[in-house]
Amino acid sequence: MTEIVKGGNLPVPGQVWRIAVVRRDAGDGVPEVDASALLLDASGRVRGDGDLVFYNQPAHASGAVRLLDQVRDGERRVADWLEIDTERVEPAVQRIVITASSEHGTFGQVPGLHIRTVSAATGEQLALYEVDDASTETAFLLGEFYLREGAWKFRALGQGYDSGLVGLAEDFGIVGRDPEPAPDDEPAPGDGPVHDGGPDPVDEAVSGGASPEAIPEELLAKVREAEAEAALVRTTPQVPAQRPPRTGPRSDAELFGGEFPDFVRSGEGKADITVDVPIPAGYVVVESTRKGDGYFAVHSIDEKGQSDALLANTLLKDQGARRVLRYDGKAPLRLRVSAYDEPWMVAVRPVSTVEVLDGTAEGRGSDVLLYTGPAGLLSSRLRTRLGFEWFNVHGYEPDGSDHLLANEASRFPRETRPLPEGPLLVQLVSADGDWSLKVRPPKENRFWRRASR
Repeated sequence: MTEIVKGGNLPVPGQVWRIAVVRRDAGDGVPEVDASALLLDASGRVRGDGDLVFYNQPAHASGAVRLLDQVRDGERRVADWLEIDTERVEPAVQRIVITASSEHGTFGQVPGLHIRTVSAATGEQLALYEVDDASTETAFLLGEFYLREGAWKFRALGQGYDSGLVGLAEDFGIVGRDPEPAPDDEPAPGDGPVHDGGPDPVDEAVSGGASPEAIPEELLAKVREAEAEAALVRTTPQVPAQRPPRTGPRSDAELFGGEFPDFVRSGEGKADITVDVPIPAGYVVVESTRKGDGYFAVHSIDEKGQSDALLANTLLKDQGARRVLRYDGKAPLRLRVSAYDEPWMVAVRPVSTVEVLDGTAEGRGSDVLLYTGPAGLLSSRLRTRLGFEWFNVHGYEPDGSDHLLANEASRFPRETRPLPEGPLLVQLVSADGDWSLKVRPPKENRFWRRASR
């Protein structure tokens, strides 16, 4: 028996399957529906925007999943057909989720919604699941194909979303960025790191470069963790933030924290430091430098004496960091320096000492800038010095809201992401190399825009 209910599963034999997302044709109050597929790794997330197969990206780069034709019959039924070739599925892909979405209505208005899987070789039906409880949803996880002990199985999901395809896809790690053209001075591929027919019946299936660099798994794990944390922030209900009102000539920097005398301490090797100047609650800048090479790190210390927020972390010679820390003002600020027997300097300063990001900026290592302009796009790039590197940039609002502005691991990390309206502290969290930032005006996102139906 191949018809199953929500939550049920069954094996799906064969190498190539064709999947039909079937429903009543649009019109007379029935909205248009689109089928799509997400290729997920063992953590249940995509590896990048290329792991979404949909109307603007109808084939996966591996050839494992393709969006085929849309077929109608004389009974006002329509089906979007997809094809999965399991021989082409990459080892990292453990699940393939089939979804349906509607831009102009809900699935309570879509009669006859079901997903049907057939063998591409024989036409035999392998699985059938009918959705019978749709109401206000604008997107659905219909079912998933997943690996279990080396064999593929199908599970009926029937999980609805009220955020459409965009919201559903973002929950799995899709960002929806437009490809950014490479600048004229982009390193050439291979360069090393910088050192200094007629319609068929609706229920019958229709006919249907170089290998990526081996990025170290520990760097990819950092990318996935940062994206997961950003997704959690997006999906967690937020209390609307109330920015403190400006009184008089109050500056953007003062919205993050008040003024206080600079605190500077120098030393050698390991040390715990207590900051003995009065600091108001809010953001502070922790600046650190050291001479020599080897491991160098600075942490804040919590009330139990344990290392807490990471404020510097580098192996680069004669390098330090400039990071912001949100200080609660309740107890003296304490810092921990971890270093070899080399001289270092640690300073705690007010946010007013931070340089302003005014169009473009360049630097080296972890740093922080103040952005005060309108919303736009931030293009960021890192010239690595240690081969593969993780490039991670965040933006912090005065109320502590966090925006992920760059998050990539490669030999030449570069990204363009939305930049919120200022004031915003732009923190280069992980940037071991020479970096550059450029603020660009906003543009229409073409990733989701439908060219035609």
